[in-house]
Parts: sequence; structure tokens; C-alpha cells
Amino acid sequence: MGDNPRVMVYDELEVGEELPTLEFAIGEDTQGRYLMAVQDDNPWYYKESPWGSPVVHVSTLDILPMWAVTYKYEYPFGWVHARQETEFINPVPVGKPLRAVSKIAEKYRRKERGYIVVESLVVDGDGREIMRFRNHGMIDDERIRQARKSGLRSAAAQIYRRGK
Repeated sequence: MGDNPRVMVYDELEVGEELPTLEFAIGEDTQGRYLMAVQDDNPWYYKESPWGSPVVHVSTLDILPMWAVTYKYEYPFGWVHARQETEFINPVPVGKPLRAVSKIAEKYRRKERGYIVVESLVVDGDGREIMRFRNHGMIDDERIRQARKSGLRSAAAQIYRRGK
């Protein structure tokens, strides 16, 4: 991760490259804000669930592969989300520590555009698998070059650097 993340350029990305590991927990405040935003009032997420305590709303974790990428690379306008494959394995109680491990699993070209596939695995503090993701994103190297010339920076990379 460094103070000056590399610019994300398709031709320079390597299949198998590991991305930063993310460690976090979805607490009651984050969960509550998310539930309000998506207008989901299912009591499983704030009272009790079939697993006992409230569980994390699974879609709060959808952004993890993108965050893993943006903590290592600068991409001024975010990639174009092309496809997502998600496997929900186990529920996780609100507040339980989580860890997401991600890597660049694949690269391919379609219609003269570069695409990367980021695979992520989320486990809880006990090592139990929670979710697996495969996110496909389009990267346009020419747009990157133009953005960098104009001084446009990635918001996620700037937020991360401020938090250091």
C-alpha cells in the first residue's frame, strides 16, 4: 500500500497478484445506516435471527473487492462493474471481526477493453468462511492516462491516505 499507490493500468496488472487484506467489523451503527439506506426492515438484521443474534446484511460486504483494489491502486473514476459472482456461505453476527483476502485472479479482453477479475474470500475471526466473490471490472487505460494528465485522483485512495 504506500503513500503513492500505483495507477491501475491493465497491461501492468499481474494475474495472481495479492491485494491488501482488509480487517474490519460491521457494527450496529454501520448496519443501521445501511438498513435505512436500502429500506430493509427484516428483524434478522437488528433484533434476532434464526442464528440467534442479528446478522450482518450480506450486501454490505459487496464493495470489499473494489476497496481491496483501490487500497493498492489509483483508478480515478472507479472501474466499470461488469459482472459479479457471490457465494454466501455462512451468516456473521453484527460486530464479529472479519477479514477479506483478495487477488487478481484473471485478465481478459473483450471489444478492445481490458477486464480484470478480483476474487475475494471473507472469513470471520474464527477462520470460518463467510462469503466468496468474483468481481469482473472493465479498465480503460486511455481514460486513465487522460485523467492522470488532468490531475484527477481516486477518492478511495485519498481517503485511505488521510486515515494513515
